[in-house]
Amino acid sequence: MSNIEISTNPSGRSPENKYFFGSKAHEALDLSRPKYNKIGNEMDYQVMHMRMDLMDYNHNLVFYTSGMCFRVKTNDDRHAQFVRNMFTVVDDPLNHTADWTIIHNTEMKVDEPYIYVHLDEQVMLIGGTTFLGEIKKGVFGIISFETPPKNILPMHCSAFTFDNTTNLMFGLSGTGKTTLSSDPDYQLISDDEVLWNHNGIQMVETGCYAKSEGLTPETHKTIFDAVELARSRETLVIENPGLSNARLSYPINCVENAYHEPQQFNHPDNIFFLTMDAKGVFPPSSKISGETIRRFFETGYTSQMPGTEAGSEEIKPLFSPCYGSPFMPRKISEYSDLLMQKIKENNCNVYLINTGMDMSGQRFDLDFTRKCIKSAIELDVADDSENVLKTLEDLIKG
Repeated sequence: MSNIEISTNPSGRSPENKYFFGSKAHEALDLSRPKYNKIGNEMDYQVMHMRMDLMDYNHNLVFYTSGMCFRVKTNDDRHAQFVRNMFTVVDDPLNHTADWTIIHNTEMKVDEPYIYVHLDEQVMLIGGTTFLGEIKKGVFGIISFETPPKNILPMHCSAFTFDNTTNLMFGLSGTGKTTLSSDPDYQLISDDEVLWNHNGIQMVETGCYAKSEGLTPETHKTIFDAVELARSRETLVIENPGLSNARLSYPINCVENAYHEPQQFNHPDNIFFLTMDAKGVFPPSSKISGETIRRFFETGYTSQMPGTEAGSEEIKPLFSPCYGSPFMPRKISEYSDLLMQKIKENNCNVYLINTGMDMSGQRFDLDFTRKCIKSAIELDVADDSENVLKTLEDLIKG
């Protein structure tokens, strides 16, 4: 392999062009969130599937994750390397029977991107886009649909071990999830997606997909060193260099302080919900419990800063249920019920960490936030659920 640089079109995911098909879509999809969960016309899927079957595919990649076997057929060398970076691909793909097949094509002549997911046929079609994240998040979206009925919770979060504890970290883009979980003192399990099953925590991916904006050896030593090692091994994929959402893909075995092989980890001792609170209404660290946990998980609060969207000139609250609404196709309560059940069964501590502003409008220093998280892990902190929940409800009311 060799290092790859790609400028994608479009430069991000296309959730508005994602459609579900099949009887299971009508039975189990959460249609109360139509931005991400839409049911398409069956004929559109069948026609597109036939068109894609007529195309040529240079790569037939098979990998196992989350108790399922996935096959990815793609015509694009760059996307094939991305898949190899993110998952452990088997050497003999034709000798494996896939549970799910993803057909990916960057040469289809279409007016706009499309992501078609047939829940009955267990096939995903991706075309009209070269953005790498569609494959990665496509796999996780399938896992998030398939695992809850098995009493397994899919989580859009990072995970790490520290001081003989296992820890989860939830947070939307911009809250610092990847940066904070990649602390050099931690042993990284995953930077983005994990499962919570009957026995504990399990990796979903064996690769990392980190933002490159602001990457320095001083503030992001773990990620910086991993990128340089991937570059020297010629396994680095650089996506959209120069843009604010530029990302870097590399195998997790390039991260020195990480677990390099898929394995089972203990149930989490501590769970952190990150919020980049630009209004400074939350303290830097708060222990929460009971319905406050459920409310935060079901809302996934953070702040949207001015300029994030065209025409937006003021700070706005931003909510993404389960800290990953686009990838959680079932009803929100299915995920939150599982989370609350597992927290109760395993006596987990849960904390809200404000990575945003203090009351004077100054953003909390990265080192200060890291100390807050380590202190929460090491010390017994008083519960502040009542005040935290009231503050959240006031933000929701506007």
